[in-house]
Amino acid sequence: MLRQWLLFALLAFVVFSAAFLPIQKDRQYYHSEAERAFFAQMAAAPPPVVVDSTQLFPAASDCSGCHGHDPNGYALLDLDGNDVNIFDDWRATMMANSAKDPFWRAKVSHEVLVNPAHADELQTVCTSCHAPMGHYTAILRGADHYTIDDLLVDTIGLDGVSCGACHQISAEQLGDLHSGQINFDTNRVVYGPYDLPFAAPMIQYVGFEPLQSDHIGDAGLCASCHSLLTGTVDLAGQPTGQTFVEQATYHEWLNSDYGEDGNNVTCQNCHIPQIKDPVVISANYLFLEGRSPYGLHEMV
Repeated sequence: MLRQWLLFALLAFVVFSAAFLPIQKDRQYYHSEAERAFFAQMAAAPPPVVVDSTQLFPAASDCSGCHGHDPNGYALLDLDGNDVNIFDDWRATMMANSAKDPFWRAKVSHEVLVNPAHADELQTVCTSCHAPMGHYTAILRGADHYTIDDLLVDTIGLDGVSCGACHQISAEQLGDLHSGQINFDTNRVVYGPYDLPFAAPMIQYVGFEPLQSDHIGDAGLCASCHSLLTGTVDLAGQPTGQTFVEQATYHEWLNSDYGEDGNNVTCQNCHIPQIKDPVVISANYLFLEGRSPYGLHEMV
């Protein structure tokens, strides 16, 4: 009897132990062998950067690699070590969210509901400032209108008032165009305040050339969208020939003490406040020196 119990205990031990032994079998990959070979090849020799030469505006994400957070902790820091990178400051602003703003979309929907005969024209005017890069890409390529439906499937439009929406405005007719009429420089250049820009990386990776121009700090840069007159219609939806001043922020500034010659207090002075700290404006290049003054892209 004792021998039977000992034999049973030994057998139970063997069976119990075997349950914890690792099972040897071939590993199964989610990707095929051909796919894994391709991934390894690309990692060893990544393809060259291909720039879309037909693109009229860069997306903000295209700019973030150099003008966003620097993981090395060298660029885009003030003297106290605060991260003042352009991309993160911008993407929390109303400018960055102008095309996604639910209140704006609701207002456009209401206007279309009230005046369905003018739906395309209404949306085209509204998107000219709330989604300027998508709007003008479409218009400059021959489209008659750019609607909310167009915007919803257009990534560059959904970028809102992004980098190119301001930094690609031409100096010509500055301050003379209003109500969503924007004169963009389509020569694949972007304007900034600093002389002797380090141009090669931007040309290579984004396909746009940085140039210095004082007009980037001129209040006229804001005139195209911040003086807006819209045509009015009667209750039957017929044009009255009159206009309604939706906003006149630029002209209010122009006629204020701040807009007088010599005062030099522009929109940018308040909405992109400057610090005197020398700030390295591009990540990834440790030889770059700081630039001063530096504009904080807070836009509030």
